[in-house]
Amino acid sequence: MYQRIKNKSDLEIMKKSLKAEKVEDAVLKRIEELVEVLDREYGCCRGSSDMGGYVLLFTDRETYENHISKLLECYHLSETLPEYTERISGTEDGRKWQEELYLLSSDDALVLVCPAGQE
Repeated sequence: MYQRIKNKSDLEIMKKSLKAEKVEDAVLKRIEELVEVLDREYGCCRGSSDMGGYVLLFTDRETYENHISKLLECYHLSETLPEYTERISGTEDGRKWQEELYLLSSDDALVLVCPAGQE
């Protein structure tokens, strides 16, 4: 399963169910930081087609791998060319998570957060 998180309100609504799916506090904290930037720069009441972008949270690696190609194809992006890929540190159970940033335009971004793949 994956969740589209546009703003801090979305995250607050989803937090309880995300914790039930074992999304660690460190990951939720990082997502909160990301949506705070989007809210500050583009407004907290953005709609799904407004500028700024959003975070897509994949709660398991299998879902990410099954959907990433189609998702990036929709945006005409290459899976091998994110602006950056970074590990999210400090997770409680030792499971590794990562975030990937894709710029859709000069004012629109897609941040993917998912469990990290095998190294």
